[in-house]
Amino acid sequence: MKCSIVLLSLMITFGAANIVPSARSSCNCVCGARGREQKIVGGSETLPNELPWVAALFKQNKLYCGAAIISTRFLLTAAHCVSNFEPHEIRAFVGGHNISRDYSEIKKIKRIIYHDEFDIFSFDNDIALLELENPVFYGPRVSAICLPSGDQTDFTDQLTLISGWGRLGEKSPTSSTLRSVIVPIWSRKECSAAGYGTSRITDNMMCGGYPEGKKDACQGDSGGPMVTEGPTGSMEIIGIVSWGRGCARKSLPGIYTKITNYLDWIQEHIEGECLCQPRVGQRMNYLEKLMNRNQL
Repeated sequence: MKCSIVLLSLMITFGAANIVPSARSSCNCVCGARGREQKIVGGSETLPNELPWVAALFKQNKLYCGAAIISTRFLLTAAHCVSNFEPHEIRAFVGGHNISRDYSEIKKIKRIIYHDEFDIFSFDNDIALLELENPVFYGPRVSAICLPSGDQTDFTDQLTLISGWGRLGEKSPTSSTLRSVIVPIWSRKECSAAGYGTSRITDNMMCGGYPEGKKDACQGDSGGPMVTEGPTGSMEIIGIVSWGRGCARKSLPGIYTKITNYLDWIQEHIEGECLCQPRVGQRMNYLEKLMNRNQL
């Protein structure tokens, strides 16, 4: 559920995860591992269990936002998705593909932690953590996304994958199956020159999309992860779907919370949490190959 700046309402990195120094990093697990090779993109349905770190948030049995699994007890999402709710009002859906039937794991929320400088009007600092009442168990359907190392802070022109169960268009219903799309990151100059005005885009935000529009996050996707391939070939989260005007409009990119600006904040609130590590390997240019194979 991307938040529209018109309505101001809810609508819609494989760096080493041990960048959180106070978090335990000795877990016997790997983060950012894709479940299966993706074959369709551009707003198309993913394969079941292909993106096992993606979670859906429900209120009163209705999908309203997305989130990402970063450990067995914590989800990362957008502050605007949770700042007005109590923990008992939200449920997290993990380990499934079709939200109309795959209720494999529904998790209760123990605690909501949103950034204390989150601004509901500007959407600056649009980041939050959800602590689960009971941990998830890793397996083929559920695993964590890697946090970025923080070594890279400029992602201009880098390809990213965004995913969620949000609307297929501004006036379309939400999707029952998890869908994804590849979008490039815009430069700060391009972002500031977009139709939002220079004052709307802060240093805590990134723009992603295409000048011609057509591919974007939409209502129901807010809070979901923007991921890219890290140096070892694992996927890492570098952004959170935050806001935009409409969906996939020309010259109006989607706006994403920049995760590398909040690594210390995340560290502070998940202190002692055991984090999975990226795989040992090399970058595989996965998203580039995916784009070329699909001639996108």
